[in-house]
Amino acid sequence: MRNGIFVFLIGLFLASCDGNEVEKSELSDSFTVTLDTVMVDSGEEFLYLQDNLFLSELDAEDGYLINFNRQEIGAERINLDELKLDYLIPLEKEGPNGIPQYISGFLLTPEEHIFIWNYGFYKIFDQEGKLVRDLELDKLAPEVLGGSEIYPSRFYLDPEDSNRLLGHFIKWEDKSYFLMDFDLESGSYTEIELPFFEKTQVYNTDILYEGNWMGSYGTGVYPFSNSDKIILSTNVLNEIQIFDLKRDTLYTKGWDTPLLGSKRGYLPPKEVDGQTDEIEEIRKMAESDISYGGFIYDKASKKYYRFSKKSYFGEEKDEYGSYVPTRSDVYLSVFDADLELLAEALVPELSQEPKRHFVKDGQIWMYLNVDDELGFVRLSVE
Repeated sequence: MRNGIFVFLIGLFLASCDGNEVEKSELSDSFTVTLDTVMVDSGEEFLYLQDNLFLSELDAEDGYLINFNRQEIGAERINLDELKLDYLIPLEKEGPNGIPQYISGFLLTPEEHIFIWNYGFYKIFDQEGKLVRDLELDKLAPEVLGGSEIYPSRFYLDPEDSNRLLGHFIKWEDKSYFLMDFDLESGSYTEIELPFFEKTQVYNTDILYEGNWMGSYGTGVYPFSNSDKIILSTNVLNEIQIFDLKRDTLYTKGWDTPLLGSKRGYLPPKEVDGQTDEIEEIRKMAESDISYGGFIYDKASKKYYRFSKKSYFGEEKDEYGSYVPTRSDVYLSVFDADLELLAEALVPELSQEPKRHFVKDGQIWMYLNVDDELGFVRLSVE
């Protein structure tokens, strides 16, 4: 695959262009963005893009990206500095080094090992696919993690303490959220309740089948961590809950802005019949209102970024019966190190919400699939 830089057009559409030309737009008096696009050279390999890099993680120095391939049970190490595939990481389905096909997530440790988790599975591997350590969290806390009633959503390492591991969990029965603070050396843990999320329950709709619960639609929760904070945000509130790792304190912070308000206005019904199309009408109404995105962090400038969106729909539906958005208004919010809002504006060049995105070298890198080849749109904020 070849490398290249192209002009970024509305709708994340790629058109070829010579040189390093970029498109620059004055958004408001707040800031200006510059956009360009680069491609990753994967050689003879076909990268796994079916999940839109949903299961992918940056290393600590942002030099490479690990992309998990759940079809082949492996991972791809992508060199972001050289924009090429370094090599394929072999992982096994069975045996002492085996991992599940479906995992909840993974993260990269300071030793560049891969910590993979799922229900009852909490193991660390090296980048040759060999088991380094089984944390056995389910045995450490069997009354909490011994079954499938509680979902392990996300984990965080304390950069100041290699024996400290924090996890973000979801309790399915009442759709509640909590943190667990593990001391791996002593084998102890502390549960930290997150009452902040109780106020999001009004945005959830239970889906019933013949009177029985079969799922729900509504609140999305986006956990994120930098070196000293865990930030938990949702798609329905312009508000976050923060756990400070240094002070062991939990607090909330919110905003009410002219562009994005303080919360989503649309409140769905509490339950719907899953045998009808009513849930698709609810989804259309919800996504036509504001959806706040997750936070990302620029270590160099100590700034946080967040995309939010409002979508527009016609009558077209996809193969699953869901309404297809015709376009979206995408907003970018910029915050300082203390999460004070610095600037916020509509980004007219983006007509759909960015999928997987992160900050590298002071730019926001946004995943882009170009004819089944991996590219990134890079956005600079000035």
